Amino acid sequence: MFELGFFEWAWVAASIFAAGVVRGIAGFGFSLIVTVLLTLVLPPAQVVPVVLLWEIAASIGHLPFVYREVDWKSLGWLTSGMLLGTPLGVWMLTCLPPAPMCAVINGTVIVFALMLLRGSKPRRSPGRLETALIGMSGGVINGASANGGPPVILFFLSSPAGAAVGRASLIAYFLLTDSWASLFCWQNGLFTLDSWLFMALMLPPLALGVALGSRFFRGLDEEKFKKLVLLLLLAVAGAGLLKALF
Repeated sequence: MFELGFFEWAWVAASIFAAGVVRGIAGFGFSLIVTVLLTLVLPPAQVVPVVLLWEIAASIGHLPFVYREVDWKSLGWLTSGMLLGTPLGVWMLTCLPPAPMCAVINGTVIVFALMLLRGSKPRRSPGRLETALIGMSGGVINGASANGGPPVILFFLSSPAGAAVGRASLIAYFLLTDSWASLFCWQNGLFTLDSWLFMALMLPPLALGVALGSRFFRGLDEEKFKKLVLLLLLAVAGAGLLKALF
């Protein structure tokens, strides 16, 4: 197991709990928060594979409670596009300079998030082809920068279906994408015995955080939830933009 002192283990547990609360409220955001906080005490190579396992565990534990609210029809088209777009994103990652590409991606997300914060909304819901293209853009971005969530988050946030449907659909979507990414980690030998032990040891603070976040969500109205998610999305995209620029 990783060699950490008492205070470092306390930091790890508190970080996972805090990120779990955000995940329980919004349906996303866990990976970004916990990766930033844990890499202060652990190397990224040890953190990233375990974060995927925690994400999958959180989704598996969360999905049964929101299963009936998932927009499975839209999710199917988004996932189809994501599976097609991911290889193209990986190709872009190997052939194009990463920093300018990430800057453009995150800058675009910031523009759209600010538009939604100002009250701009699409005049109609996207059709099947448009939904698949949004999923494909998420797959391309995920393959190129490992951050393909924003297009899909914006898709569900601007949907007239409501906050509960969008949140539930995001939980299901990230279960699919994280499972897909985990297959590549497993193929490359990134999951070790320490990874599984570390994941299992920190399941209690994760479960407690997600449960508490879910309770907070039930007390939020539609507009407060959307504003919270957009602000979180701006923070994610802003962090990605700063990383690309500096």
